[in-house]
Amino acid sequence: MTFPARITALLSTLFLAAALSAAASAKVFNPQTFTLANGMQVVVIENRRAPIVTQMVWYKVGSADEPRGDSGIAHYLEHLMFKATKNLKSGEFSKIVARNGGRDNAFTSYDYTAYHQTVAADRLELIMKIEADRMTNLIIDDDAIEAERQVVLEERRSRTDNRPASLLREQANAALYLTYPYRDPVIGWAHEIRAITADGLRAFYKKWYRPNNAILIIAGDVTMDTVRPLAEKYYGPIAPGPKIERE
Repeated sequence: MTFPARITALLSTLFLAAALSAAASAKVFNPQTFTLANGMQVVVIENRRAPIVTQMVWYKVGSADEPRGDSGIAHYLEHLMFKATKNLKSGEFSKIVARNGGRDNAFTSYDYTAYHQTVAADRLELIMKIEADRMTNLIIDDDAIEAERQVVLEERRSRTDNRPASLLREQANAALYLTYPYRDPVIGWAHEIRAITADGLRAFYKKWYRPNNAILIIAGDVTMDTVRPLAEKYYGPIAPGPKIERE
């Protein structure tokens, strides 16, 4: 066998192995899915190895969807989602999760924002109830906004301004993506973070945080028969927003 032939045979073997591995992985996870009447997609992944469950809500919005001049607003709103709602006091969301032995967090990227909690399986209804609450009942008031603005600015100072590699990456992206939204850092430019307004945050929340713009994933010691009625009970009544065309 010639050298090029050996390389071709090796690559073919590797591609086949990768394809088989991907098929095996999909079979292991075996996700099931359905869509609520309001357009929210629900994905259920059964994993019975431990009596725990993880809930994730992925919103189809990130820093690439921000209005020009409002860089950082998607990440800023992620912070505010842990503040008060019509039914919970500021900070109470995470306290409820912690009191029930769980943990929670969130993250923002260019194309998505996600929120997640991991708790004992018998606490699933509780975390679905409070997550659905903040999808539609968040209170964005001036006091919370100004306090969290300082937190976001400090996060930028510690993770970007204080790290030469991060500053280099930020400038490289700004040069590479001249006319594409990835030019702006996810956390935002400092002067634009300082200029974000309450009205801008409310408008961003109202536009993007809708069930028809979200995917709910429930993974762990659950079944479809467990998840479907809870999803219909807590997320189903939330009114959808207008269809969004992302640029």
